[in-house]
Amino acid sequence: MQTYPAIDHLLNQVTSAQSTYVTGCAPEVLAQIYDMQINMCILQRSIAPDVRMYAAFLQQEYVDYQLIRRVNIPSVVDVLMGSLPAHSMRVSFIEDVAMAVDMFSCLFDLDHAGLRLLVLNKTMCPRFHADKVPCRLVTTYAGKGTEWLDREGIDRSALGTSEEPIVEHDLIQHLSEGDIALLKGDGWEGNEGSGVIHRSPYLNDNETRLLLTLDFV
Repeated sequence: MQTYPAIDHLLNQVTSAQSTYVTGCAPEVLAQIYDMQINMCILQRSIAPDVRMYAAFLQQEYVDYQLIRRVNIPSVVDVLMGSLPAHSMRVSFIEDVAMAVDMFSCLFDLDHAGLRLLVLNKTMCPRFHADKVPCRLVTTYAGKGTEWLDREGIDRSALGTSEEPIVEHDLIQHLSEGDIALLKGDGWEGNEGSGVIHRSPYLNDNETRLLLTLDFV
């Protein structure tokens, strides 16, 4: 992972009695996931034009595309080259995904990661919920980003059910296109019952998004 000699000015840590998250423009921001007070890390970035071009191609031409594989750093390029549709910008897109796999695997010292690359034409997880995993990497290459709550005050026992409480619109935050986020789940040791509350964004008719997630294997 590339290092940055001075990144304090690139970090924006938000801490309160109810929630804690951190945002930044350098990859080092993701390492703060190990801070016990940090529940979510967001690497804010702009997608390179060639990567954006391939993402738009996949989003528009391959509705319902799904790639679900167990990958590691040495194999991810070959897996993607053998699975993704041909395009002049495919290599650039693959390099960007491989970068995310590299960061995720190195950060958590993983031999393998569970990769999902999905073109979604409907809302995948419409209800607010917390994942049961230790930590998940999420990034949207094209379309609306994941929605999340930056504070507590919601009855977790009702999450994911038909009795989910109504959340005021101005309390809902969302990841921007291209952001790479780490979301602690309930499976993180010491974080049981405190995973990041989030959901998939609502998609209108004929609207799609290209989503990448990485999980522990």
